[in-house]
Amino acid sequence: MGRVGRRSRGVRRTARRARGVGLVMLLTSVLTACVTPRATTASTDPTWCGDQSSIVILGDSHSTGYGLPDYSGGGSYAPTAAGWTSTVTRRASDEWGTMTTVLAHNGAMAADFRRGGRWAETASATETVHDVQPALVIVTLGANEFAADLPPTDFDEHYRSLVDELHRASPRTTVLLLVPPEMGARLVPDPVYPWEAYTAVVETVAADQGTELLDLGEYLPAGGTPEAEALYLPDAAHLTEAGHRVVHAAVWTLLTAWCGP
Repeated sequence: MGRVGRRSRGVRRTARRARGVGLVMLLTSVLTACVTPRATTASTDPTWCGDQSSIVILGDSHSTGYGLPDYSGGGSYAPTAAGWTSTVTRRASDEWGTMTTVLAHNGAMAADFRRGGRWAETASATETVHDVQPALVIVTLGANEFAADLPPTDFDEHYRSLVDELHRASPRTTVLLLVPPEMGARLVPDPVYPWEAYTAVVETVAADQGTELLDLGEYLPAGGTPEAEALYLPDAAHLTEAGHRVVHAAVWTLLTAWCGP
């Protein structure tokens, strides 16, 4: 993701760093108390509540581990020490024996997870879900459509179709949609569409299809803002280890608190 259209910072670096570090500490300390599933029309007794055997995660570079010091995926997902998909994978395995499959690629859009997608691991996602019949699928997409200023109507078409295809591939599976954090970089010099146009697509699809929703924008500031420095890499688009810890805390707290005591 490039830096074209990156937000103006205009604040001294030392002050931003102090605020960013303070925000990390605050967010990670309060997430357990405040993260709860967003109310949707989804079942009150989702498969995940009785079966933690398997998870499939569909995502982009926020899910591959890109930008972290030990990332070696060459574009695809690779295990890292701090990436949220890696930490959730290890922790779920330790606590529940969960098998997690991460289907993610740098630059991926919703269209890439449908037939004709650009990479084999993404284009075959619904087939993988059909074969695995996982207890839970987590979808975290939309950031690259925003970066490229893709018309939100196109995003809606592919995202809505993808979620529908996942439901049809495995009707038993609980689907969780994540609204990604807002990156502070665009790939076009004069973008037309605001971030809210893309988050609205995710929120509307969740409501229309009875799918659970977790908005990471409630826990992470937008990239390129004064509060975000400790959480994002210098490109204002990808997360640091601290940013990944916030995502892990939000997702993990939801997974463990979802079904009640």
